[in-house]
Amino acid sequence: MINQNISRSKGFTLVELMVVIAIIGIIAVIAFPSYQEFIRTGYRADAMATMIELTTEMEQYKFERQTYKGAATGGGDTGVPDENLLMALDEGVTNHYVVTISSASRDGYLLKAQPKGSQEDDACGVITIGKTGVFNYAPLDGSDPPDYCEK
Repeated sequence: MINQNISRSKGFTLVELMVVIAIIGIIAVIAFPSYQEFIRTGYRADAMATMIELTTEMEQYKFERQTYKGAATGGGDTGVPDENLLMALDEGVTNHYVVTISSASRDGYLLKAQPKGSQEDDACGVITIGKTGVFNYAPLDGSDPPDYCEK
């Protein structure tokens, strides 16, 4: 009589383990770039919201002084907005963008958000907004901005 109680291993084979690792690797290669783009979109939205708030602050500044000049740090017409005169910029935004007043005159201004760090990979690039409230985008590679930048 043949003994039928041969014990079988109750684990995974090396081939099964390698297949699972390969599947996880493929999913990671596909999912990670999408995740990074999702994060960049969120940071861009935060910067745009801050810039809209800053336009309101600039209008209040103009109402009080009859000019947009002098709203930057040190009373300058360009540079980082003076948080004693305008709002303080959120650290979440300043970690990913350098927000500045790139020009100011008696009758107009232009705010600029220059991406920095990992945000430099954002296809929308530099974001600007002026007195008219219209956002403009300038990708860092000089190409035309994608349509999704408007969102």
